[in-house]
This record gives sequence, structure tokens and C-alpha cells, in this order.
Amino acid sequence: MKRLVTSLFRPQYMLVWVFLAMVVFFCIEAPSFRSASNLVRAVKSSSVIAVMVLGLTWIVASGEIDVSFPSVAGLASVVTALAIENGVPWTVAPFIAIAAGTVFGLLSGFLIATFRCPSLIATIAIGSIATGIACIIAGGYAPVRLTSTVGIVKTLGSGGIGVQLLWTVIVLGSYIAFKYIQDHTTTGQHLYALGENRQASLEAGIREKKIIMSFFGLSAMLASCGGVVWVLFYAQGVPRMEGTVFIDGMTAVFLGALVIKAGKPNVIGTFIGAIFLAFLTNGLTPIGLEDYIGSMIKGALMIFGVVIIAISRYRLAKRAVAAAR
Repeated sequence: MKRLVTSLFRPQYMLVWVFLAMVVFFCIEAPSFRSASNLVRAVKSSSVIAVMVLGLTWIVASGEIDVSFPSVAGLASVVTALAIENGVPWTVAPFIAIAAGTVFGLLSGFLIATFRCPSLIATIAIGSIATGIACIIAGGYAPVRLTSTVGIVKTLGSGGIGVQLLWTVIVLGSYIAFKYIQDHTTTGQHLYALGENRQASLEAGIREKKIIMSFFGLSAMLASCGGVVWVLFYAQGVPRMEGTVFIDGMTAVFLGALVIKAGKPNVIGTFIGAIFLAFLTNGLTPIGLEDYIGSMIKGALMIFGVVIIAISRYRLAKRAVAAAR
């Protein structure tokens, strides 16, 4: 029994306990937090963010960064909405949008892998281009709204808690599949090897360029999927998704590094981080706190996650040097 209690309260599970304590606090302080409508909003927002940053998790784990994901998601949402509005079947429109978004990820990966362009600079540039194109085809910054809502949009957008939980289960299933790849395949081994010691990985024969390009392409593809889901949930495409989406997405990844694989970004941790942030956002307003307080808390959580990752990588590098001696 003592061993079980000790294992449940290990550092890599503390965020889960903090999340449960936070939910209990909000339920006590704000009865409206317990309402079905509030739960639906939280589940919706966490699902969308979780889809958008699934690929970003692996990029951060490999020692790179992708800040273009909200821009690519915004472009995909606009392409989806415009395609549906112009008579393209809703079963076809998402694939057009995802293909368009993936191109931008491959461009980022090409710049980084071929020209050694820093990933931050490359993805800022690519993200700016994606946002500009989204605004051009949308005719400005205004959202592209669906004037005639198709059946699946009505189901996902207006569905009750049962529909939203079913969608969350589907997203969780995707995360579990990616967890298997992360933990039980060569791809997962190379992923963390690149993040922990890039030079040693290259000397071991890991094909860095191919992996980097595929990771950035995958990240853009999944961000595009998030943009498509946004349209299905909210019946509109948004040319500019920066701001809250960016902060929530990045924080979910870095905060998730505190869970399961302490100090390492991992997909299940990201999923938990996305849920944590969604419930945090939906709990602050009912207790009377302004949005900027939430932004401050998220920023602090992101910094905390980054520091934990940096400490973990420093310790691994130190051990590698000691082992080499």
C-alpha cells in the first residue's frame, strides 16, 4: 500500500494532482463551473488545442521549435470554410486544407534541414507567409463564417457533453497511437536522441535532415487538422489564430514535459497539459478573475516547463560527459 501511494505521488504525476485540486477548488468557489455548458466549452477548446500541438510535441522533444502552428491552423480553417462555402463537399474540403497546410511545414523543415536556418526564424517567417495568404483569400482579418451549416458541424458545434466526450476519446486514441510510436519505435528513439545530444546522434548515423523535415511536415499537417476541427466546432475559419491559441499550445507542450517523462516533452503529457489549460481558462472567469490574469498564469507555467526541460537536458549532457571520461 505504501509503495502504491509513493508511486502515485511521484514528481511526474504531480501535475495531475494539481489539476484535480484546481477542479475541486473551482467547483467549490464557482457553482457555474460545474454546469454542462462550461464543461462542453472546456472539452471543445482542449480537444482543438490538443490536435494542433500533437506534432509540435515531437519537434520540441527533438530540440527544435515551431511557432507557425497557429498560422498554419488559421490558413487551414479559412481554406476549409471557403471550400465548403463554394460547394466543395465537406468530406473533401478538409483534405484540401490539410494538404495546403502541410506544404508550409515541409518548407520550414527544408529551410532548417538544408540551410541550417534556426527553427525559430524559419517558422516565424513561414507562419507570417501563411497568415498573409489566409488574410488574402479571406479578404481581410474577419472570420469566414459558414452561411449554411452542414450536418457534422451542427453535430460537433451544438452537440451536448456526450458528443464532446466522444470526440475527446477519439483525440485521446490518436495520442495513444503516437505514444506507441514515441516509446516503442526507432522514430521515438531518434526523436529524443536528437534532443539530448545532436552531435552524438549525427555520429551514430541518425538521418537528421530526413527526420527534421518529416517532423515539421507532420506538425503542420496536425496543426491543419486542428484548423479543420475549429471550423467543424465553431462554423468559421479564422485567418489569424495567434494570441491565445499560440500561448495555450506552447504552454500545453512545455507543461506536459512535467508529466510521465519528467523533463521530456511527450504526447500524453501534452494531452494532459491541454486539458489543464482549458479547465484553468474556464475556471478563472466564474471566480471573477480577468483574462490577463490567466495569461500571466499561463506564461509562468510555460517558463516553469521550459526550465524543467533545460535542467533535464543539462543533467543528461553532464552524465554523457562523465561517462565519456
